[in-house]
Amino acid sequence: MNTKQERNHIVDVLFVLALFVVFTLSALVLVILGANVYRQTVSYMDENYNARTAYSYLTEKVRQNDLYDSVFIGELEGAAALVLTQDINDATYATYLYLHEGSLRELFIRQGSDIGPDPLSAGQEILPLKDWEPEMAGDHLLHIVLTLEDSSRKELYISLRSR
Repeated sequence: MNTKQERNHIVDVLFVLALFVVFTLSALVLVILGANVYRQTVSYMDENYNARTAYSYLTEKVRQNDLYDSVFIGELEGAAALVLTQDINDATYATYLYLHEGSLRELFIRQGSDIGPDPLSAGQEILPLKDWEPEMAGDHLLHIVLTLEDSSRKELYISLRSR
């Protein structure tokens, strides 16, 4: 009779251990799946943040300077630039938005003034970008193609109201 109680006791212990192992493995799988979902969500949110920041910044800059003949595509030392001009106290100033060393930059200068030996580095870094292609898609439409750090391409159309 003693051996039967020992067998039942061993089976009970093995059942509890097996149940504990199954519970532990299930918890581990759940944590791994949750970590992957979290990683994907953070990646998507970063991409979305970078795209929205670029859209908002460029749109706001154009809207602030949307006067007749004050928004056009130009160049700064060979780099494609969005040029925004404005008159302040009888002087004309230009804001250049351009890409240099992996970031969108802004340079605000008085037209005709000397920028220095390396004008592309003089601009303030705004946000990281791999590439950008600004162009006028029509008389009233500015088209900008942005390539973000993760190599995704986003297109932005801004209607100019003053033309």
